[in-house]
Amino acid sequence: MEFATIERTLQERPVMAEAVTIRMLAKIAGVSTATVSLSLRNDPRIRPHVRKRIQKIAAKNKYRPNPVVANLIAQVRGSRSAPRQGTLGMVFTSDAPSCVEKLAVKEWTAAVEARANQLGYGFDRFVLSKNKENSRHLAKIIDARGIRGLIAVGPFPGGVIPSEFGPVWQRSATIVIGCRPVRPALSAVSEDHFSTAVRAVHEIVRLGYRRPGLCLQSGIDGEDVSKFVGGIWAEQGPLSNADRIPPFRLEPGAEQEFRLWIKRHRPDVILTLHAEIREWLEAMGLNAPADIGLVHLDVTPAMNGWAGIRQHHQQIGYAAVDMLIGQLHRNEFGPPPFQKCQLVYGTWIPGETVREQAAIASLGT
Repeated sequence: MEFATIERTLQERPVMAEAVTIRMLAKIAGVSTATVSLSLRNDPRIRPHVRKRIQKIAAKNKYRPNPVVANLIAQVRGSRSAPRQGTLGMVFTSDAPSCVEKLAVKEWTAAVEARANQLGYGFDRFVLSKNKENSRHLAKIIDARGIRGLIAVGPFPGGVIPSEFGPVWQRSATIVIGCRPVRPALSAVSEDHFSTAVRAVHEIVRLGYRRPGLCLQSGIDGEDVSKFVGGIWAEQGPLSNADRIPPFRLEPGAEQEFRLWIKRHRPDVILTLHAEIREWLEAMGLNAPADIGLVHLDVTPAMNGWAGIRQHHQQIGYAAVDMLIGQLHRNEFGPPPFQKCQLVYGTWIPGETVREQAAIASLGT
């Protein structure tokens, strides 16, 4: 292309309009640059009507953030010490010992705190009582301490978080850990119960077992039980329908009912979350793996000899913090328009409680 042609082409191109800056928007809106910056980040410290007005002005003037500047700001924030970076809060919606003292919850908590500190954040814990005043009070405390990110721990029966907890989530970025809430549809990180059951049944079928039975406490959320049952039945394709055993819902003091379930359905292997089942079987004269197989769906390092699935609670805690910080960086507060859920897959751990089916004696009547 000749020089004259190049020159004419350049002259014909439209002159790029001056980029709209935060300073320009502040002048138009009649507010400070800090107010504009916080409003564009959807910061709840700015009143909602002010945020909306400034965001409309920015949209009308076709404001676009500079990605290079945004990246530099993110790097500066990432290099700050914990007090400057902020604090993450972990909210327990139940103070019942059976919930707070669960090993999984303890491991989540330790992992969340460790990951938060590693990434330069402080960490605080809160327990919610099921009343509106407590929820409003906690919302004020969280706001006063400048806590912008929360990780919530249930249980939430039926996946429903009580509406009285609403003030806590409305002004914060929130990730639910351990389950997927249905209402409100907050984003979540959890172990994949369906895949856990699928992997466990895959391993025991490979060993030759044909009649797996699921034994879970009644206190476990119905949706989680359905995932376990669905995973077990989904992987039983090679097995006959006659070998599909209904799950046993374990109640306190239900040892006699458990005996009847064993005798009626004759499982050759039991999948459970409750180690006490082994003692109940031994009281019946049945030992694992000689007489019946045992698989734990949440094997911990302390459970010597058990075969089963390790759920990686630490990684669940890490993932929850990473997901939460991502929301904070994107200024996503309150229930999201689209729920996002991250699943952490378990790992099969071989153990002494199962063996090749050919070597297992049939159960007596």
